[in-house]
Amino acid sequence: MLKYCILVLFLSGLATALSPIWETEYQLLNSGSIIDVGYYGAPCVVDWDLDGLKDLILGQFSYGYIYFYKNVGTNSAPVFNGAVQLYADGSPISMAYG
Repeated sequence: MLKYCILVLFLSGLATALSPIWETEYQLLNSGSIIDVGYYGAPCVVDWDLDGLKDLILGQFSYGYIYFYKNVGTNSAPVFNGAVQLYADGSPISMAYG
């Protein structure tokens, strides 16, 4: 059986949003391991904890769970240290697919 997976890559853009110039991409790591959420991952980059660093919010397809990856590096060279599953009212936040 063929397994599809999403490996999260970091693309650093220069210039403007309308005319980006991309640098070389590299795989993002979480505590030294490649971030792999299976297939159909849905990443979002946002300063989730308001510390001035761009964090990673990543949706996962199989169960629809959403994870927070805190950036402990810099915005130009992010380093993620641990993933936290997001909860609301004591239940995991999940999104149905389809």
